[in-house]
Amino acid sequence: MTNAAAPDRRTLSDKLMQGLGAALLARRSLRHQVVFALSAIVLSTALRFALNDALPPGFPFLTFFPAVMLTLVFSSLRSGLAVGVACGVIAWYFFIEPVRSLAITPGAIVALLLYALIIATDVVFITAAGRALEQRMAAEQRANALATSRSLMFSELQHRISNNLSTVAALLRLQSQLVADETARQALVASQTRIRSISLLQRRLHSPDLQTLDAAEYLREVLHDVVEVTGAGDVNLDFSADSLPLPHDTAVPLGLIASELVMNAIEHGAPEGRDTEITVRLNVDAATPDGRIPATLRIVDQGPGLPEGFDLETSDSLGLIVARQFATALNGQLTLAKGKDGGTVARLDFLIDPTSI
Repeated sequence: MTNAAAPDRRTLSDKLMQGLGAALLARRSLRHQVVFALSAIVLSTALRFALNDALPPGFPFLTFFPAVMLTLVFSSLRSGLAVGVACGVIAWYFFIEPVRSLAITPGAIVALLLYALIIATDVVFITAAGRALEQRMAAEQRANALATSRSLMFSELQHRISNNLSTVAALLRLQSQLVADETARQALVASQTRIRSISLLQRRLHSPDLQTLDAAEYLREVLHDVVEVTGAGDVNLDFSADSLPLPHDTAVPLGLIASELVMNAIEHGAPEGRDTEITVRLNVDAATPDGRIPATLRIVDQGPGLPEGFDLETSDSLGLIVARQFATALNGQLTLAKGKDGGTVARLDFLIDPTSI
């Protein structure tokens, strides 16, 4: 009960402070100031008369202090000063000996000086609080404007980078159309596909709206982009993934590894005379004792499988070299093997450290 009540008290306190801040900064009309000041004078005077018989001697200003403070907060500085002067005169006339007189006696002078000191202190502190709130709001507005400006600049920078990568990919496509050698042409096409894939990956990863990054949604979008940029219209991608939070420094290599393996499956894993079937699975296991989360990415095709004597470590395929290097960056292990029913099974085992998210 205590833990549940504490946030409620903090919330109530925050709302109270916000309300007082708004009241201090509000600008009221002249009519509001006059009506509020007159009401404060009348009500405080009536209350002081009502309490006169119940109070011992020596409390002439008891009900007038709150009236002045409330007027300073909920009306204005000048109406608060007017209420302070009016209430001081009323207290002097009706509640300071000799009563019903404005006689200047030593006792009256001391009482009025103390009253003036307290009212002046209230005025100084409430005015200073209002000025401080104004400065804070101005600083927050400047900070928000700066944050918005930086966000726009960041978005523009990311947009330009993505456009530049797309331009490079387009140039490679034009160049590939002018190359007669089939091997060189395929290399240019592969490079174009990788650059377009990186461009789309970069745009998704650095979206200004991106607050959290979930591996399932992220990989689904990235691999959909890969199939699209390869131009392979006969690819059926069967994708399924467990939810897994990703830090950005892990998302980049993971996205590139998945992209390269799917491109490799599209290129080499097509059964003759049939559509390309690619299965992608991301499985997440229970956390290890040190808090890290094990995950496995499997990409399976239905193609002819790996050639005899294939060795991932010595393969000269650029895509597999890229995937192997990024697997090392993830502190993961990448393997390629023949499937039980044919085809190729690419498997990446890696760990996610939640403290880096």
